[in-house]
Amino acid sequence: MLPVMGLLSGDIFLPMDAFTHRPWEALLFSSNKNMYFYPNQSLTKQSVGDLCHHTPFAIKKNEHWITDALGFRNNSFIKKPEVLIIGDSYIVGSSITQDSTITNLLARGLNKKVYNMAPANFVDFIDLLNRGIIEKPKTIIYALNEKGIPSSINILNQTRSVEDVSFFSVFKDKVKRLYSLKYLNARVNGKHGKGVPGTIDSSMFFQYGNEVKYYYEKIMNVANTIQSYKDYCDSLRIKFIFLSLPNKETVYFDKIPLETQPNYLLQLDSILRKRNVKTINTLELFNNYRKSNYKLIYHLDDTHWNARGVALVSKNIVEFMSTYTEQFQ
Repeated sequence: MLPVMGLLSGDIFLPMDAFTHRPWEALLFSSNKNMYFYPNQSLTKQSVGDLCHHTPFAIKKNEHWITDALGFRNNSFIKKPEVLIIGDSYIVGSSITQDSTITNLLARGLNKKVYNMAPANFVDFIDLLNRGIIEKPKTIIYALNEKGIPSSINILNQTRSVEDVSFFSVFKDKVKRLYSLKYLNARVNGKHGKGVPGTIDSSMFFQYGNEVKYYYEKIMNVANTIQSYKDYCDSLRIKFIFLSLPNKETVYFDKIPLETQPNYLLQLDSILRKRNVKTINTLELFNNYRKSNYKLIYHLDDTHWNARGVALVSKNIVEFMSTYTEQFQ
């Protein structure tokens, strides 16, 4: 029992990232269904990507994370943001350091108060708005990954807690996660990242490879749901922008290789534009970039875009909003 007791003492006395390969898991609030990450935290860690951790292909990255009072990854809580971004791990900035997140780049580029709700659904925003935790923003950017299916606006999620989370509750969760035992089990069983190497470029890894699925049959339902988000924003006089987030497999389809580039996002963008939904066509942006640039916009060992990819998108959003200056004031 002594080795087990020694490991368990590590959960108590060692830093919260001692048994993790990146800040995401280190800050994960496992026992609080209303809050994704531990609130009011600042963590710096040398991390590796989600596809190749504990393999010879892992690439070390320096990540700094700051979470706010609601457990979202922001420098501080903003009750009345001018621009609100709702999205998933891309918007959180997995494998991206704090200064390079899309939230902070947009805040500097737009010179506005920008707040990130991620991971979150649009209905989480409605809940926080209805309970007065946040106030109505001027603009909402709703981001959706290519493999994502947005939640119906009529299905409200569990409400997010507004009470202050105590140091004790975070400490208790950190101990109850039993990361030390999970780490030992993972090392004994040789668990590692499940990245699939590309055939054309074996140094680039993918989550699905040529097994990736595209939900073309659900594209109209996805478009209808996004349309309902815009209609809701219109009713409150909030400007709405849809931001598409392409799979790594789609952007670098030629590295897997796939026979042709999947055009799911291009079709979705076309449908939404016909419905007068303002969209940022990220796939088109990345395709144009790759025509004249060889530098990567996704990590080699991770599912997500890198700092260069985030910078490209944020610059495009700033230019897009300046084009419609009057509308997005």
